[in-house]
Amino acid sequence: MSSEMTTLKTSRRDFLKLCASVPMILSLTKIEPILGAQTFSETLGEQKLKMYKRGRRVPSICVYCAGGCGVILTSLNGKVIEAEGDPYHPINQGATCSKLAAYIELVNSKRRITRPMMRTNPKKGVNEDPRWVYISWDQALEIIAEKIVDAIKSQRYEHEETLGGKTVRNYYWVGKDSPVMWHGSSYWSNEECYLAKKMISLLGSLNVEHQARKCHASTVVALANTFGFGAMTNHIIDAKNSKSFLIVSNPAESHTMEFRWVMEAKDRGAIIINLDPRYNRTSSKADIYAKYRSGAEAAIFLGLIHLLLYEMPQYIDREFVEKRTNAPYDLDGNFLADWMDNPNSIFSKLKNLVASYTPSEVERISGLRAEKLREIAEAFFRNKPGNIYYAMGTTQHTNATQAIRAQAILQLLLGNMGRPGGGINALRGISNVQGSTDMNLLSHVIMGYRAPPRNLYDVRRYQKWKNSDPANRPGGVEGGVTYKPADKIEERWDDRHFPTWKNLEFNWGMHIGTYPGKDPDNEPVICDMPIGTGNATTQLFRAILDGKIKVAVIVGENPAVSNANANLVREALSKPGVFVVVNEIFETETAHFADIVLPGTTRAEREGSVTNTGRWVQWHWKAAEPPGECMDELWFVTQLFKKIRAKGFKTPSELSPYGLPSRVDSSWPTIWKAELGETAEAVYKEIGHPTLWANVIYRGAWDGTLRPDVGGVLAKRRDPRPVNARDAKYGLYKNWAWSWMLNQRILYDIDEDPAGVKTFFVWWAHDKDTWLGLDRAAIWSRPLYDPSKPEWHPYRYGIPLHNEPAESPDGELAKRYPTLWDERFPVAIGKPEDYPYVMTTFRLAEHMQAGAMTRNIPWLVEAHPEMFVEISPQLAAQIGVKNGDYVRVKTARKPEGIRVKVNITERLLPVKVNGRDVHVVAMPWHWGFKGLSTGPSANELTIDTVDIAANIPEYKTCLCNIVKD
Repeated sequence: MSSEMTTLKTSRRDFLKLCASVPMILSLTKIEPILGAQTFSETLGEQKLKMYKRGRRVPSICVYCAGGCGVILTSLNGKVIEAEGDPYHPINQGATCSKLAAYIELVNSKRRITRPMMRTNPKKGVNEDPRWVYISWDQALEIIAEKIVDAIKSQRYEHEETLGGKTVRNYYWVGKDSPVMWHGSSYWSNEECYLAKKMISLLGSLNVEHQARKCHASTVVALANTFGFGAMTNHIIDAKNSKSFLIVSNPAESHTMEFRWVMEAKDRGAIIINLDPRYNRTSSKADIYAKYRSGAEAAIFLGLIHLLLYEMPQYIDREFVEKRTNAPYDLDGNFLADWMDNPNSIFSKLKNLVASYTPSEVERISGLRAEKLREIAEAFFRNKPGNIYYAMGTTQHTNATQAIRAQAILQLLLGNMGRPGGGINALRGISNVQGSTDMNLLSHVIMGYRAPPRNLYDVRRYQKWKNSDPANRPGGVEGGVTYKPADKIEERWDDRHFPTWKNLEFNWGMHIGTYPGKDPDNEPVICDMPIGTGNATTQLFRAILDGKIKVAVIVGENPAVSNANANLVREALSKPGVFVVVNEIFETETAHFADIVLPGTTRAEREGSVTNTGRWVQWHWKAAEPPGECMDELWFVTQLFKKIRAKGFKTPSELSPYGLPSRVDSSWPTIWKAELGETAEAVYKEIGHPTLWANVIYRGAWDGTLRPDVGGVLAKRRDPRPVNARDAKYGLYKNWAWSWMLNQRILYDIDEDPAGVKTFFVWWAHDKDTWLGLDRAAIWSRPLYDPSKPEWHPYRYGIPLHNEPAESPDGELAKRYPTLWDERFPVAIGKPEDYPYVMTTFRLAEHMQAGAMTRNIPWLVEAHPEMFVEISPQLAAQIGVKNGDYVRVKTARKPEGIRVKVNITERLLPVKVNGRDVHVVAMPWHWGFKGLSTGPSANELTIDTVDIAANIPEYKTCLCNIVKD
């Protein structure tokens, strides 16, 4: 059957013209009211923008940034023939960015991998031909399962312990010791990520990481230890309610549809302030723009707090600070009625710490002029509610946690938290990176940001906690754990983590506790949940080089391009003795090093839920069958673990001599398989069941009584009608999809239903006999407090300070504000005399992250075809180059440098730091050696030092040199 075109035809030339303007045009487009509350089919029937009269139309969610924009996929004869913006969707209302406009080329690309492939060349390297041969899925899974099972045989599961003079044999895995690692993926659905975490945990490994470590790990640490949750506090549409924006990113290009709502607010009179080392498309729409040196973000926000406390105290929201923060208390937990003046209050300690961050000192550190800082402060403080937007420019530093904490503290002092139009809003960059983080594909947490057992003491205490419930109590046990007043912190920790362990025992078929459970202090520990923490991303690839990782499974992620110091990743993946498995849709740079490559699917070819940057959990429906032998990712994980079990893999409880009943197979892939099959809906129900939930923050995401018409899957809701007047006034869209927690759209908002999620979920206490409870946002943060640290260290105070990057351009500043980098592993660090310029990286509207999903699409490649470096006219004159010349950009990680074309632009001008001009240069980081468009990777140059609290690499600032080639 042939399709019938109606109104729109797009040629390659038309598309290129569209790409040149789409980021700005769409962000400037006036937002029209969305359609009324018709059903989905009725709405589609009335649309006049459809490209095709025939075909099946299916709603989906965009695969690129984390905006969560709606897509309508039209399929005909099993093939997607059109992808367009969903005019019924509240976020994008039918509009698209340049990447989504080309999505049809990704789905139907002839460059996709369509059959499993096995490497026959034992040598690995950038210039080595893998010499692929096709194999069947069954062969591939057999080989992978055998490699995993063989590797795990070397992992110790039996451990001796002396208790009361007796030797006890405990049975458990140490998660970091696992020879198996899992890496990815923020492009997978929540159900796929959840099942991957379930599998790798059952395999005894905590060596699991994904993209979130490299983009917003510092957000999670900073915001969780300030408010309770490490997530965007408001949501995308809520930007329309803001009166001012302080944007430390470039959403006009990186988050185009989100920026439409910023422009909607601007049309209503809101003020836009943009801080960025580069003058960019967001800067062009700002009322105030300020450039600065990358790496000085904490100093800038501490300077704003200084201005608020010392020069503009009239803008402090005293009632909010007193009622909803710990600022009025002293460190011993005593409320101080005179907290604004009492030297012992946390408020006064903050005031004393920011006293030195005067506008002139901030200018000396950052290059941001003092008068401009005052202008920014006055504009943002005066126009409430104010909204802080930030992304990688803030998160990817060795002091990122401190910089984000400073932003959060500023918003608390201004009273901009827990209200429409306010908040501190982390813009996430991959379509499901919020969801994949929620599913905890990370080395230090399990479901719902809860910790795995840290040690045997935790497991023994957990058994006592279970014994406190008569329903769980073994025969002959009369009671469980009891807490003394001095154990309040421990009690709070138990209340936070143990219910998740209990539910995971049920949902995952694992055992956590002691045997037989009657005397937890003195009997064997049997724990199927791996104990401790694993290796973070930068350490994982070093573990490969050290011979500790034997099998690396990398899915939907391209660390050979995306990791800082990508040279080390490529070296690790080339190491003999490590078996590399890659699941991808294209042959990426990482896939080039694989032993087996498995063909993945696009979102158009499978179903499931994804969570956007504003915590909306939305469903995407399957529109077409995948090409060739591509199999969906849920099937892949399900079948792989079945193969592993068939080869004899057993958990510690099964390996123990006590004959404990096994529920692993009956719980795989989900406890709901008898009712719903091995489907995404079944896994979704396991994640979000109201009482049996596996992920506590998603509890209630499935509710069979509330919406039986969608099978209880609330992520499938597509009803824009407001639930009440407040919803209608502020555009909460609480009937559309679902958001965590408990469908809350603005976190910590005391005026939004439901009750129970309005508070700040921060637990803070000074020591074991002081407990201050909940609903006090933490200006002073107990988990980030260590008074043994030196005076220049923010942990000494539990309050942020500025610290220089690992590679500072100024020796005097580096001495005055020492770096937080603690040399936990060797890193090549350059000196200013060898590398005199500050380098940073950025993203382009036409390309996506490590590039696989855009550098393989002809339309987008032609829109932005090659790698380049931006420098100022002053630097160009200094090194003697003109526009289009080739230069070599060098760093201590790659002294020979990379060869790229130079783009000379006034978007990037020098800043005066500590009295001298410092040149800042910038490069996009999307390129690599595979795809339609190839080029050197900026991350061959970036530094892999990390934030000590979050383990996120310092992508956004390092020292470099540039010479004419």
